[in-house]
This record gives sequence, C-alpha cells and structure tokens, in this order.
Amino acid sequence: MTEVSNTSGSNDKEYVMAKEEFWGEIKDSYVQKLADTGPNDVYPSYNPGPENPDGSVNFECHCVSHLVASPCGYEFREAITCQKTSSEEEMENGACGEQLMAFMECAMRTQCFKTNDSNDEKAPEK
Repeated sequence: MTEVSNTSGSNDKEYVMAKEEFWGEIKDSYVQKLADTGPNDVYPSYNPGPENPDGSVNFECHCVSHLVASPCGYEFREAITCQKTSSEEEMENGACGEQLMAFMECAMRTQCFKTNDSNDEKAPEK
C-alpha cells in the first residue's frame, strides 16, 4: 500500500492498494482479528428479524420499529403480542379482535400513517 501525495491542502491521507494486495493475505494482526470476528460479536445488538429466538415479537426489528414508535405504538404492540400468543383456532374464533380494532381506530384517529403526498386529490372547492 502506498500513500499518495495530498494536493488538496487537507490533513486527509489517501492510500492506493494494488489488486493483488487487496485480495492477498491479511498481514496486520488487528485486521485479521476483525476479519475472524463473527457478526454477533461485532454487533452486540444483532437484530435477527421480526421474531426473537424464543418466538416472541422482536419490536426492535426495523420492519416494525416505525409502528412501535408511532402514536399508536402501544396499541400495535398489544395487537401483535396477542396475535403471536394465540393459536390459529383462537384467531379464527375472533381472538385479538379488540386489540386489532383498537390499533386501527388509533391509526384512523391520529392519521399517523397518512402520506404527505402533494399529489393527493383534493376535495373540490364550492
């Protein structure tokens, strides 16, 4: 790896690496240690997805975090937790209906999921 002279006047350093060096063996012990480190050690809050290993809902997952952080977050958590802990038969018999309706009513009342699209049709003026 070679350092390239800096002509911009800043304190930044620029390095150039040959293709062979880039794809070659790692020579620095610290960099090798990082390369050998697993993702769970690098990211201690590793986020596997919408479900935790124990089957519970992972409310920190990016796929639902916006819903949890919304004005209806409490209602959303209640509805999803009920859904995850109910059997398919219980769900078919109306389990969690109250929680799901509370979430939907909150979403309609607060309009927290309404888009701010300026292309929306406006009501005609009289």
